[in-house]
Amino acid sequence: MRPDHYKLMYEFVKWAGGHSHITGIAFVGPCADDESEEDSNLSFLLVTDKKQKTVDAILYQFQYEAIEQATKEEYVLLTSLKIEYASGIEADFGVADTEWLHRPLEQGLGDLLVQGFKVIWEQEEMFDDILRAIARHAVELENGAL
Repeated sequence: MRPDHYKLMYEFVKWAGGHSHITGIAFVGPCADDESEEDSNLSFLLVTDKKQKTVDAILYQFQYEAIEQATKEEYVLLTSLKIEYASGIEADFGVADTEWLHRPLEQGLGDLLVQGFKVIWEQEEMFDDILRAIARHAVELENGAL
């Protein structure tokens, strides 16, 4: 992981830890592999019981750098923020409630999560179901079932 990615990760996790409505954070995709030299975006998954409050807080309260561009996409149980900061760093913030963690994995999402999923911190082992689903998906990919 690039040094500027580490800095953003550290600052974001420190900031998020001060918000009681954020109950878990994970890295998703290639950035979850500490050894990866791939120049991929940082992709965070945040679990919260207050999605809109969390989205607004990332956009308006988290002060890492000036935001050059931000896009927001709504999915059924997940809101995706794609943010490009002034230095050129790009980060994706998926904001979901705990219900999202228990849904069956769709093909594309499963493929992404198999590339990397690293729990940063959580309350009450909330990521256990999705970790099992990722492991099943990886076995199915390996066996050619998908």
